[in-house]
Amino acid sequence: MKKQNDTLWKGILEPFFYDFLLFVDPILAATVDQGREIVFMDKELSQESPSENEIYEQKIVDKLVRLHTLDTNKEWILLHLEIQEKYNKDFGKRMYNYFNRLYIKYNVPITAYAIFTEPNGIKRDNVFKVDCFGTTLRYTFNTYKIALQEETLLMEHHNPFALVVLIAKLGALKKIYKDRQEYDRMLLEQKIKIANLILEKQLPPEKERILMNFLFYYVNFEFQKTKIKFDHKLNLLTNKNIQDMTIEEILIGQARLQGKRQGEKKAKEDEVSRLIRKQGLTNEEIVDFAETSISLVKRVRKKIEIIN
Repeated sequence: MKKQNDTLWKGILEPFFYDFLLFVDPILAATVDQGREIVFMDKELSQESPSENEIYEQKIVDKLVRLHTLDTNKEWILLHLEIQEKYNKDFGKRMYNYFNRLYIKYNVPITAYAIFTEPNGIKRDNVFKVDCFGTTLRYTFNTYKIALQEETLLMEHHNPFALVVLIAKLGALKKIYKDRQEYDRMLLEQKIKIANLILEKQLPPEKERILMNFLFYYVNFEFQKTKIKFDHKLNLLTNKNIQDMTIEEILIGQARLQGKRQGEKKAKEDEVSRLIRKQGLTNEEIVDFAETSISLVKRVRKKIEIIN
């Protein structure tokens, strides 16, 4: 799960990076020259990752970004970004080690952010300090704790990165709902609500696809049946028949099911057909998942039997 979530975070940060900057630090965002390329230097950051015995080695790390600024005295700066799922007591030291090595190598201003995704409200330190007989060192970095963000404000925020944070907050539901079925029910309700918010943003197709992908995979259901149900409801929202499609292909679609009765009827029949063909569900299960009548299910099943 950790590796999957790492991949999802890395996949969403680059296309939404300026949205991220505007969301977490509008002052920093205002200093960035938007006419210049934002350069992601992750491979170079991996070379600066020290092991415990101080030997350089390849590791999975997070983002190092070169930002050109509007300040003529600082042509460009570095942003070091860590997405931290599990806190450890040496985290501040790790952040300082990165800063120290990067500053020696590039000799440019460096700002750093730690995004804590752990599903608890514990505030984490943002300081590494050393004090030895009058010689002191204090390194301070920026932090952003997802679990502490207000859900209502995230839902109302105009910035699409607020929805990334809202999706990440779903990880806290397991601490609230201990019963697996109740957890799945609430997670399904929240995911559908967020899917609607994504569609309402009317984002460019590629950004919408990536955001929907993040929603689909970041927090998993306990039961396969709930996943199927979410699959079905998402299909209705995007008006796509996913019988022979991968989830990636589904999420490319933008159209939402709108008002005309004939269109609604066709979409419902397509969904029932998919549930019969692909999922192999019983009539009663399909009635539950598709929220339709048993007569429609029987009619579609009969058509499929005639064709086959």
